[in-house]
Amino acid sequence: MEDSILIEILKEVQKRYNCIVEIERITRDMGDSLSRNDRESVQLLLGMRQEEMDKADLCTRNMEYLVSALPPEEGFKVRGWMKGNANITPDTPAAAMLLEKGKNIHSALKRTIELDRYISIRLSGKDSYYQ
Repeated sequence: MEDSILIEILKEVQKRYNCIVEIERITRDMGDSLSRNDRESVQLLLGMRQEEMDKADLCTRNMEYLVSALPPEEGFKVRGWMKGNANITPDTPAAAMLLEKGKNIHSALKRTIELDRYISIRLSGKDSYYQ
């Protein structure tokens, strides 16, 4: 597998990771604002979070575009690494970095979803998405 395309994919994965971490931070700030009953800040933070989500979606599209240029078997491996799937052994340092970033993204998303669940239940009660 060509390292040059893996490096380009890794760049997009890093951008996506940065977006996910920012989404997590904003979600945490939303929880803090809710605990102070500051609904105006929550609304502002919701808009900021949506912007980061849009950026993360763009990175995902760019990553998929790059992966689609690979042969199907290699694309399958790369998609697995991007998801943090350690069952597919990386064969280069770039692939190992891709796997590590994939794991980091998965962890950050898991934490963010838990925060979002708490906020949603607090705001919406029985009408929450998570109920």
